[in-house]
Amino acid sequence: MRFWEDMQSKWGFSDGDAVPDGVEVYRNIYIRAVNQLAIELGSDVRVVAYDRFGVHNWCLILIYKLADLQAHDVEDFTAHTDINAEIAQTDEALEEAIRQAYELDLDSFAEVTVTLSDDFEGFVTQLRSIKEGDPLIVQVNDEAQHFYPGGRIRLLQDVTAFDRSVLSAGREYGIAWIEHRAGLLSITREGGENPIAFAPAISAIVLEIPAEVRTESEDCAAIPPYHLRDMDDEILDEFGRLHTLPEVLEAMKCAANALGTAVQLINGYGNSVLSCELDEEGL
Repeated sequence: MRFWEDMQSKWGFSDGDAVPDGVEVYRNIYIRAVNQLAIELGSDVRVVAYDRFGVHNWCLILIYKLADLQAHDVEDFTAHTDINAEIAQTDEALEEAIRQAYELDLDSFAEVTVTLSDDFEGFVTQLRSIKEGDPLIVQVNDEAQHFYPGGRIRLLQDVTAFDRSVLSAGREYGIAWIEHRAGLLSITREGGENPIAFAPAISAIVLEIPAEVRTESEDCAAIPPYHLRDMDDEILDEFGRLHTLPEVLEAMKCAANALGTAVQLINGYGNSVLSCELDEEGL
């Protein structure tokens, strides 16, 4: 009975984080076998299935006095039920029943079928290795955000800090490090070094890619944050802080018309993506 001990406490199965698939089948087998032995040995208590609500391990086996179970029509006591009685302790007969059940290789009666998920093909097709220096790339507002350690972000959603305070949406933070597989950012206060919270990458947008990364990059894809630049390489931030392609294309046309000259769209790496002439059509 390899899962028996885990079913005795809410701390079982690694505090509920590692409950195996099909665990109800194992519990059914254990309860029926132990209770049958308890009957044979004259025990005054029985083991009963209980599905715990909330956090921690939900799959429990509780013990009740047989006298407290008479009003309950629960077949073999394998189905969850709320019993209005105090949880009992084992008696000698039940302890012997459990000991004997351990000798029966009860787990062999659980037949497990393993199949391949329909989602796997799509997952493995998109699977990519992570190389040192790679950004964490997440789609936010239909834009590919490139998060780097040392970069800056703005939160789009409230995030709870380590000290339980709330970091409000709209506030700006630095990135200490990134966790690619989990999609998490370790964030710091502006100018700070110590992380104050973990933020899901989908809850933020990039405000700045680190200068050392921009210097080395030749990536000319449409990647925020965007800037406008004139043909003399002067940044035109007076036309707004731009984070989506539709707004930046509209700003390009406005800037070209207002300045009477062509302007360039610059991506988050500081590289030119495209340019817009005065009254150019098609953007």
